[in-house]
Amino acid sequence: LTSRGMMLFGAGFIVTQEEAKALGLGVVEGLENHIRAYRNGRDLAQSPRGVMVIDLFGFTADEVRERFPSVYQHVLERVKPERDQNKDKAIRENWWLHGRTRPELRGYLAGLSRYIATAETSKHRIMQFLDADVLPDNKLIGIACDDALVLGVLSSRIHAAWALAAGSRLGVGNDSVYVKTTCFETYVFPDPTFEQQTQIRDIADRLDAHRKRQQAQHPKLTMTGMYNVLEKQRAGDALTAKEQVINSLGLVSLLRELHNDLD
Repeated sequence: LTSRGMMLFGAGFIVTQEEAKALGLGVVEGLENHIRAYRNGRDLAQSPRGVMVIDLFGFTADEVRERFPSVYQHVLERVKPERDQNKDKAIRENWWLHGRTRPELRGYLAGLSRYIATAETSKHRIMQFLDADVLPDNKLIGIACDDALVLGVLSSRIHAAWALAAGSRLGVGNDSVYVKTTCFETYVFPDPTFEQQTQIRDIADRLDAHRKRQQAQHPKLTMTGMYNVLEKQRAGDALTAKEQVINSLGLVSLLRELHNDLD
């Protein structure tokens, strides 16, 4: 099951980790469920910024005021003035909530420890796992599955080629757009043997862990940078000095080997 992520109206919902602590995160009971890690397309294509988002889905304004007064004042001051000017009555009256709360995606993700995500528009079609407590932006496509078998299939060059042909293009860079109705819902998944399933899951988990590990060790290392180098390696092109550094930090030759094994 696939869905767009949450659509946010107003920057007042986005907070830094320091701001989240000032609002009571880590101290006020239950607040960890309503100030959550947040990812958008830039976070996936480049590297996570570490920002968080206030998510008050399921609460009335009075309930927020009673349970989380600091959060209430924050959105009252930073979100409500903008929402008061919104022409959409539902958004104006429910000013403390995201513009599109995506209850269907929340239902899909219930009970999962992680899910697959990809940036809707991206130079490279990269699929990765996000922890279930991460709230996705509306420019991400969320796939409600925690099985590395599915991640592996979607990370193959076969699916990447299919998504390129079945999707659309956008922007000056003519980047590919992952249209879930044509790229995912029409994709014919393989019927692997049990042994093949085990192999695909193992490689996919190692692929996902490899990229996350290298980015954690080198915060300036971007996913786009690694895959730019990977494409040059595949084409047999010489790497520039900057690309050699990315290859070294990202262990891109190993990344390429994992993709080759997966394919």
